[in-house]
Amino acid sequence: MSPIGRKTFQPALALSLAGLFALLLATTSPVLTFDVAGREQHGYIVTGIWELFRQGYWPIALLVSVASLLAPALYLSSVAYVSAACSMKLRLPRIHQAMRLSEWTEPWNLIPVYSIATVVSVVKLRMIGAVSWNDGARWVLAVALLTLFAQQMFERRLVEHRLEALGLVDDAEND
Repeated sequence: MSPIGRKTFQPALALSLAGLFALLLATTSPVLTFDVAGREQHGYIVTGIWELFRQGYWPIALLVSVASLLAPALYLSSVAYVSAACSMKLRLPRIHQAMRLSEWTEPWNLIPVYSIATVVSVVKLRMIGAVSWNDGARWVLAVALLTLFAQQMFERRLVEHRLEALGLVDDAEND
């Protein structure tokens, strides 16, 4: 028996699926609670985006929604799809488009930047009132870490080699 090393797709598949689950929990759980003079407000990722839009900062709201929700969801989904096809040796439709989607969305996946921005805003908000972290913040951190690890485990060269072994290289233009 010889060690497989990094020639397996199961870690990327597991990390991307866990990242998708964490992203779902991050969007449905409050990230922080802000209390000023007895008035308490819970902050979700979506409420921050909505407030930017409501106050007329729609280009920034669009950028934040793409970088903190859409790009991570598309990246993790495409990595999971391609990794599942490669690890299970399946000939799934549109596999090359999914691969290109993962390449295109990877730089737009800015969950770690969102995490840092949240920490900075909490430091500033503590001057005004009481701020406490909630479970959503832990899930955002989990998404950031799982995404970073998935990026490390998902190797394009290995994917291309596996797709070639499955006979899908010639079909790239027809997908």
